[in-house]
Amino acid sequence: MSNDRSSEISLVIFPFENLTEQNGMEVFCKSFYIDLVTELSRFQQFRIILYESFQEGFFSDYSIKGSFRYQNDLLRINAQLLNNHNNHVAWADRFEGEKEEIFTIQEAILKQIVSTLQLQLNHDLLVQNRRNSPVNLRAYEHWLYGMEELRKGSVEADEKARIHFQHAIEIDPAYSLAYSGMSLTYFNEWSCQLWDRWDVCQRGAFEWAQKAMDLNDQNYVAAMVLGRIYLYEAKYGIAEHYLRRALGLNPNDTDNLIQIASCFVYLGYLDDAEALFEKVSQQDPLNVRNYHHIGALIAFEKGQFEKCVKLGTTAKFSWVDFPGLLAAAYYELGDFDNMHLWWQNFLAEFQKKILKNSEADAVQGLQWIINVSPYKIKTKQLRFWEFIGGKQVAIAERKFIRATTEDKNYFLKQDEIWQIAYDGKLVLMTEVKGFHDLVTLLGHPGQQTHCTALMGGVLEMDGEPIFDEKAKRSYQKKILELQEEIRWSENNNDLQRSVTLQEEYEQIVDHLTASLGLKGKVRKSSDILDKTRSAVTWRIRNAIQKIEKVHPVLAKHLSMSVKTGIFCSYSPEKLVKWITGANPAS
Repeated sequence: MSNDRSSEISLVIFPFENLTEQNGMEVFCKSFYIDLVTELSRFQQFRIILYESFQEGFFSDYSIKGSFRYQNDLLRINAQLLNNHNNHVAWADRFEGEKEEIFTIQEAILKQIVSTLQLQLNHDLLVQNRRNSPVNLRAYEHWLYGMEELRKGSVEADEKARIHFQHAIEIDPAYSLAYSGMSLTYFNEWSCQLWDRWDVCQRGAFEWAQKAMDLNDQNYVAAMVLGRIYLYEAKYGIAEHYLRRALGLNPNDTDNLIQIASCFVYLGYLDDAEALFEKVSQQDPLNVRNYHHIGALIAFEKGQFEKCVKLGTTAKFSWVDFPGLLAAAYYELGDFDNMHLWWQNFLAEFQKKILKNSEADAVQGLQWIINVSPYKIKTKQLRFWEFIGGKQVAIAERKFIRATTEDKNYFLKQDEIWQIAYDGKLVLMTEVKGFHDLVTLLGHPGQQTHCTALMGGVLEMDGEPIFDEKAKRSYQKKILELQEEIRWSENNNDLQRSVTLQEEYEQIVDHLTASLGLKGKVRKSSDILDKTRSAVTWRIRNAIQKIEKVHPVLAKHLSMSVKTGIFCSYSPEKLVKWITGANPAS
């Protein structure tokens, strides 16, 4: 499918006009403008254009304009979204507050404007595009239609959504959002609908999300999907990593926030989940019932059973086992009539959507709920589960979820992330070569390992200098440049680039360190054993220094227990049992 229209929706942002001559307001206007550009740039489906870069004769799909006015001790901010295709005002609103709280007002208004603009843009585009032929749609517009189908929550709607996402990919093969949309279609079927194809749909969700991240590692939707998949696999550490990454990449997309909120419930971060739910409710007040089912889940796990019932019975959306949650809430309130009513509602849904109208019994239905509830911690539903199923329910044996090993010590790499746990604390870290050396040593406590074994063997070399002084200076300059780029990538949450740069940095430092003798003199290649010893020592010590920044207790333990030299070893004072080289949950 070819199309000569741009695959992106362009949005030019104009500086907000200062209608007050009072000193200080001009600076505030400029600050607000910069922050608005930054926050809207998180929505990668839009191409944000700065007013300063806007050229005469250039056309944008939408424009954002606004003004500030300080009058009668009140600060008023007006904002407008203009549709440049028909010259209509797509949205406009006014915000106000006391000037003494100007910065608090700025933050609150900024978040509300950003979220409202994103929702209004999507609504306006959907209304407009329904009048157009499908062949005229851009990649983003196909993505938008696909997302609208996904919200219907049926297999048929997922199939329609998949067609739209495929069209978007055909228009723009590098359009990362389309791949994450495709992932969501499989995720819907995996987590909500096609239980008889669990493995197939799970793999489809993961693979499409991974493709989306490969194309754009700033894709917050893909990060959220990966987080949820790892959650349902009971890989809680890496799940939290991706979920918090998704939150950091875009803290203003309500669809993103509400999904993360539900995941935080299962991870045990109830206050974080509640804060996200409240934020979504404030940013999208017209559609607040769309999120009541998540609010009910949060309220239940916080022990707020009346609030759970109030939100749950007014929810616009739910999932198959949601009536079971309400039954549990009524059980906790001592209302057994409503408990039985909602439990029967669940069994009816379970029989229709999961068993395909085969007869269901209470124990079978309850075991299914337990199987698909990825709680990391003990849930408050346990009392109700035991009431309904008694001894017949295998609460500890969940079919799709592996047991967590939170209480164990492990040093493992999963995908591109290292999960390192010691003394009850888990940290996630990106690739460092010395981690592989540490894994070898930790796996053979008390044993001497030759440095060449850790290096993976050596090459025969003659006695010529490895490189000259000019090359040495060039290496050192490159190291400084890489250090600066790594710092920038880490500060901007660019994980993939940080990993790539770190690998290049370590390769250069390994080579430079191993090739220099005392006082920085260039070694002869005949010093091969000393070269290997130095390289391995540096790798291990560098890895421990990296760990010290996030897990000082473990770094201290390793510093005292790991010996380096021609022979390296791990010899702790007290035996520590490590899991290395495999998934801790396997």
